[in-house]
Amino acid sequence: MSTKWQQWLLVAILTGLSSLYLATTASAQPDQLQWSESSIKIWNNGAKVQSTLNRNGSLQINTSTQDLEKGYYSAYVYELQNRDWSGYSELRFSIRSDSDQTLPLNVVITRTDQSALTVADQRNVILIPLATQEPKLVHPVDGLIRLEPGFEGEIRVPFSSLMVRNHANTVGRVAPGKMLSWGITMTTTENAQLNYRVGNIKLVPRKEAVAENQLSSVTIKGDERVVKPVVGESVATYTVSGLQVTESKASETPEVHFQLAHPVQGVTITSDGLLTVETDAAKADSVTIRALVNQQWSLDYIVKLDRSTAMQMKEADGTPRFIPSPGEVPKVLEPSTIWLQPWMEWLIRIGLLLIGLMVVVPYWLWRKLQQGSQAGKQRSMNHRRSKRLFRM
Repeated sequence: MSTKWQQWLLVAILTGLSSLYLATTASAQPDQLQWSESSIKIWNNGAKVQSTLNRNGSLQINTSTQDLEKGYYSAYVYELQNRDWSGYSELRFSIRSDSDQTLPLNVVITRTDQSALTVADQRNVILIPLATQEPKLVHPVDGLIRLEPGFEGEIRVPFSSLMVRNHANTVGRVAPGKMLSWGITMTTTENAQLNYRVGNIKLVPRKEAVAENQLSSVTIKGDERVVKPVVGESVATYTVSGLQVTESKASETPEVHFQLAHPVQGVTITSDGLLTVETDAAKADSVTIRALVNQQWSLDYIVKLDRSTAMQMKEADGTPRFIPSPGEVPKVLEPSTIWLQPWMEWLIRIGLLLIGLMVVVPYWLWRKLQQGSQAGKQRSMNHRRSKRLFRM
């Protein structure tokens, strides 16, 4: 009897341990969310918006501002359904843009206290293009994440990048928790046609999204504009701020290496962030700096290359004033220094030569005549002496 009781006890313990393991494993895995057609709502301020739920669970959204007056138009497609996101720290979803225009969007999460959370301008989301699978950190500009035409891939939204809308002091201090709805907002100008598909929505537990949340405040610091030199070179230094130490290496910050996103003639950057712009970069208007964090996460920074102000200055009469190249610079002399002009130097040399000839030639002729006269007198004296000898 006791043997059976021990066997039942062992089975119960194993069953409990197995259930606990499965629960722990399940809690560490992302939870898949499904769109519900009955709970999908649309808001707009004039744009034409249509949404269609596909068989694979993705939501097709078509937005048009064709034939509308000049201005900005917004559309908000959201799911109105109570959910509890307390145990999660990141939202992931796949998106495919079928438009040939930039797709400007953001995520909006409305909590039960009626506060709306969205991604802050100074915080990052992670874009992972399907073609390259290379994670890229980007941040909204004027409240909108801009996806390039034809983008297809995954967007990861760390909850540490959220803030209460219009309250910048709440950046990184809020979490969705219990919420009423979530969705995607889009803003564009008139005469735009934006078609995109959203699906494969996941909520990621805290342990699985540590890296993304640590990178939410990473940004490149440095000059936004650099002057293209007329002579010599221009230099600027760039650094990465907002890096946090990793849990596995508590005493080390992530490694950062700089490079150019695309080669630009006359522009170079060292791995530690020293940008050099040389004179042969005159045709370039901008350069994109790329920082690689731990050789995995990348973020870009656009630097405008401005013409030198010396090239834009003008005289009072409108004549352009600029710094010429050394080969174009003649000798600039004051009127009082006319004697130093090259042609004057040659004129003086020729004049001195003529004066010298006028002195030397007459002297040489006079000297020759003197020598001839003395030679004649000497011959005459010798002749007289010879005659006296014969007379004797």
